[in-house]
Amino acid sequence: MSAIYLSESHHLDADARERALQALHDYLSKNLRANVIRHDAELVFSGTGYSGTVSLDEEKVHGELKLGLLMRPMKGTITREIKAVLATYLEGN
Repeated sequence: MSAIYLSESHHLDADARERALQALHDYLSKNLRANVIRHDAELVFSGTGYSGTVSLDEEKVHGELKLGLLMRPMKGTITREIKAVLATYLEGN
């Protein structure tokens, strides 16, 4: 299995972190049709050909995405998309 690891700093307050986690939960479940379970400030998700976690603490967001065999060739594209989506949610809007 191939994996993508991300760690990005942010300046979100508690309310903005909550909104970002909820928005990311909705994005994963609705747009990607992932099964998503939330544990406090962590999302654990899985879908066809991938699984992963995202956690959002007071200073950083950490993510790990494991790709199945068929998703490996798209690792670069998936990494760019993840970074773009995270940037949107970490703006605090």
